[in-house]
Amino acid sequence: MQIQVDFKGEGPVAGAIDSGQRQSVTARALESLRQRLSEETWAAGDRLPSEPALAKEMGVSRVSVRGALAQLEAEGLLTRRHGSGTYVNSVRPLVRSLHLNIGSDELIRTRGHIPGIAEMSWRHEMADGETAGRLAIDVGDPVLHLYRVRTSDGAPVTVSHDYLSAALIPDQPLSLGPSLYAFLSTVCGIEVNFGIASLEPTVVTETLASIFGARPGELCLVVKQVDYDQAERPVSYSVEYHLSSAFDFQLVRQGPSSPGARTA
Repeated sequence: MQIQVDFKGEGPVAGAIDSGQRQSVTARALESLRQRLSEETWAAGDRLPSEPALAKEMGVSRVSVRGALAQLEAEGLLTRRHGSGTYVNSVRPLVRSLHLNIGSDELIRTRGHIPGIAEMSWRHEMADGETAGRLAIDVGDPVLHLYRVRTSDGAPVTVSHDYLSAALIPDQPLSLGPSLYAFLSTVCGIEVNFGIASLEPTVVTETLASIFGARPGELCLVVKQVDYDQAERPVSYSVEYHLSSAFDFQLVRQGPSSPGARTA
């Protein structure tokens, strides 16, 4: 197959290049765009220049730009909206990958949407068996239960329950903001070092349906996570219900050529 390619400052190339050469040009365009994303030339939610503008700037054809954008979209870094343009999901690769511990606000923001909270409340209660086991405390010990309904562009997409031992909270009036991690850091003096999560597929219940505005039985992802500090002590336990249609989670698996990888 023969194909013509236009380069910056030139008309149609005299002659033609084959598909292998075109692939090489696309690869260069992909690397250029990937570098600009890693350097945070564009922020999450930004709209990229048009395909013709990018092609002119990089000195490649629109075909090569289109191929590079398609690859970045497949990796979850970009979203292409028909009639609107191409938007940045994240300025850091894999920010929506399951191996990174980020808050719901950032998760929503990397999709190019505006995060918010439709409902938030907290109360003191006694730890049940599951919560006590996760937090390494005794059943009946006092815990703080934080309940939040998070939104994406105003639409509810996540319901979260967070629990932490009351022993970690200073004896002062509570001022809980939208970020539990910020509260733990600034008020409790605790920095979360890592989290261990389990994921379970389920369906939207009647109660969740009334919150999400969805149909009962729609797919939902439950994420149960325990966060730990630097000394590997459990700090908080969270149970989050994510409306599946609103999120695109990814799991990154290194190839067999990666260091330490073994053949299956």
